Formats: sequence, C-alpha cells, structure tokens
Amino acid sequence: MHCSLRAIAGLLLIVPFTVRAQEQVGLVHGNWSGPDALTLDPTRSAGQWPYASIRVAGADLFAWNDLVALNGEDHSLLREVRNGVRGEAPAEIILRESLRGDAKQGAVMLNVAGPAFSLATGRHGFGVGLRTRSMMSITGVSPHMGRFIVHGLDHRPQHGQRYRDEHLRAIAAAWSELSFNYAHIVRASGFGIWKVGASVRWQVPHAGAALRLDVLDYTVLDTMRAEVHEVSGAYGVAMPAGVAGSGWGADLGISYERTQEEADGYFPHRASNGCTAIPYRYRISASIIDLGGMRFNNALAGSVGSGSLLFPDHGNVQVQGPEGVDSLFAAAGDHTSGGRFRIGNPTAAVLLFDQRLLDRTHVGVAWVQQLSARRGDRLRRPNSLSITPRFESRWFEAAVPVVFHEYGWRRPSVGLMLRFSDIVVGSDHVLPFLFRPDVDAVDLYLRVRVTIQRGPFCKGRRKPGRRHVPGSGEALPCLMP
Repeated sequence: MHCSLRAIAGLLLIVPFTVRAQEQVGLVHGNWSGPDALTLDPTRSAGQWPYASIRVAGADLFAWNDLVALNGEDHSLLREVRNGVRGEAPAEIILRESLRGDAKQGAVMLNVAGPAFSLATGRHGFGVGLRTRSMMSITGVSPHMGRFIVHGLDHRPQHGQRYRDEHLRAIAAAWSELSFNYAHIVRASGFGIWKVGASVRWQVPHAGAALRLDVLDYTVLDTMRAEVHEVSGAYGVAMPAGVAGSGWGADLGISYERTQEEADGYFPHRASNGCTAIPYRYRISASIIDLGGMRFNNALAGSVGSGSLLFPDHGNVQVQGPEGVDSLFAAAGDHTSGGRFRIGNPTAAVLLFDQRLLDRTHVGVAWVQQLSARRGDRLRRPNSLSITPRFESRWFEAAVPVVFHEYGWRRPSVGLMLRFSDIVVGSDHVLPFLFRPDVDAVDLYLRVRVTIQRGPFCKGRRKPGRRHVPGSGEALPCLMP
C-alpha cells in the first residue's frame, strides 16, 4: 500500500502547530471578576466583593509555541491580520531562534463564554455558568520532527538518518459545559477567613480527535523513499455533531485570607458588617481544576502495535478523512479497531497568591502545573507562572500580567488588561500588537458583565409583612445604604 511519512507527520498537525493555552491571568485576581474568577479558584464566590456578578458574554483566544514563529521583520501582527482579511500572502514561518534538543509542545484554547453568574449570600457562595470550549494540544515533538514539519520531508540534511521518537500526542476536543459552583466560609475568626469550594460540570462533547504514538522509528531515505521501521500507538476520531458523547468535570479548592480587620462573626453583604467587603492583607488559594473527561461514541478508533511501513513515493500519498487514517494504520499490521475512545480534561494544580501593596493596589502570582501523563489521552494544559500587578476600583481596573510559559524565563509574555466598569478588554501577550517581533503567541479576551454591588439587606429591602423580632439574629438593613 502506498503511504507516506508525511501523512504521519500531518496527523501531528490536526491542530495547527502554533499554539499553547493560557489562563487569562489578567482576569482571575481581580476582586470584581465574578464568575470568571471561579475557573482557577472555585472558592471565590463565597464572600466575593460584589453581591452578584452576571457575565453576559465573553470570548478567549490564545496561541503560543516553542517551535515556529511568524517573521515579524516586515510588519506587526495587526497588519498581518489585515493582510489575512484581504487575502494577501501570509508572513514567512520560521523556526524559533533557539531550537533546543528537548521535545516541543503546543496547545490552543478557544472559549466562547456564555451567560454566567456568581452570588454571595451570607457565608455561602453560588455560581452557574455556560460556555463552549475547544482545546488542542501537541506534545513530544522532537526537534528533527519539527524540522520535517516546517521544511517538509525534502529537508536533505536529515535524509538517510534513522530517528526514534516516543510519546508523541496530538489531541483535540470541542465541547459545551454547564457548571455549578458552591463555596462556603467555614471559619471567620481573628484575622483570618477560611473557605472551601467546588464546581461540577456537565459536559457535552461535539467533536474530538486523538493520536498517540508510543513509538515512531523511521528513516526518510531521500526525496521519494521513506521507511517506518516500527510504529505503535492508538488513535480516535469523532466527527462534529451536536452530541458526540458524554462527559463530566470538577474543580476543588481551598483558600485563606489574612484580613486587615477582625473577622469574628463576618457575614458578607449583611448590615452587621457595614455592607462592605472586609479588606485583606493577602489571599492564598490552592485548587485542582478540570478533573474528569469525555467519552466519544460512534467514533472511528483503533490501535497498532509493532507495525512497519515502506513508502516508495511519500510525496504522492493522500490521507483523507478518518477512513484514510484508519487505512494508514491498518496497513502497518497488528491492527485492532473500535468505535469509542476517551479524552481527559486538561487537569492541573493551581496555586494563587494576591498581596495588597497599597489601597487599591495589588500584585498577584499564579502558578499552574499540568497533571497529564506522558502516555495518556488527556489534553495537556501548559505549565505557567505569572506575576500580575494591578490597580482596581469598582469602576476601573488595570493589570499588567507577566507570564512565563513552561517556565521559560528568557521569553516572558507581557500583557495588559483594562476594565471600564463592566467592560473588559485584555491580552496576556500584547507586544506583537505594538511592535514587530517574531510572533510566537497571540492572546485576546473580552468580557461584558453586569455587577450588582449591594445585596437586598444593604438596599433597605425586607420581606413584606415581616417584623423584626428583638433579640433575634436577623440582619437589619443598613441605615446608610
């Protein structure tokens, strides 16, 4: 059977190899972030500064990689986008200036954030949200495989050399989810407030694709011939559908606030506390996010073990659709097929820290460590460490996140987030929009919200016909709302 190693490399490009996900760190630390803060800290709904926060709509997009970049010598990213709209030729794709010997990785996250709200009532917090997510991740791409991807299999310096790659993964999924959050202030005494929180999500997958190559041992002999000496792994493809399977997700978290005032008997948004949030000196939280996964039904899936392939002319082979993928692996031998496969959520451990410097001035630190295994079929969330100074008030907020992806200290991403009342515009990587660097990352996020600052008790509202009983624990309305 005529097949090509380029087809195998093409499978690694089910997702464009130009991207890595991000966390919108310009959003998550703010005290008026509402339901958006729950993505990394499920405890934030309890005692949040606004009584209720409603997200009307939003969108997130981020792209980053450590293999290739768009040549930025000629023009900025904004001009590149304009050229793309006009149908003009795109900028040249070049290898990153430092192609080290370690494996390359990539991922992309695109979210359409639908309606959501978070509510703080007493020591309880609640949240409900709807959003559609798509994420794609590629891991384990060696530098020589990266050169073949960029230059094609006609890259003569690598002809005649035998390469062995292990643990290559290319995974993509799109799904919608309905989330429910509950958080509780379990202790408020002295100068400390302890909270716990959890979110559960019902996930409806729409499409998915997974390729796992445990071993790929190959030689590109010349401009025509190539040989795969050994290949083993698994694959699965579920074509786009309204409901392509089922899934679930969950987040768990705990947090502590060191307050500036005594927190004994603290009940947020109640008259007994003056109807204002108690200020904190610092806040720290630890969470496990995106537990769970999705199962895809009516899919084309299979596995191959210890297979081999010979390609007389790798340039003339076309692999079209899921059936072409299946035929390619079936030709390698030792092949089994099935109709289901699973993709795990991008699980990660999160540590957040927020320190008050001056009135309305804070600096936040966010550490996200992915928890996917090298051999599994779980979407890989990228590791990141960020430092975000910000100024915030009810009507205005500005944050400048500095993000180190995969702990690459030499290439930080610098962003800017601005909030004007309930309109948020931000980017965790704003430099390509301002200057002409080689573009290896793109980031944008938008939000439209409605904030309800004071609860019913602080607006002088009480249930009609209800009388206050002297000596009871009922909270009275503020005299001065």
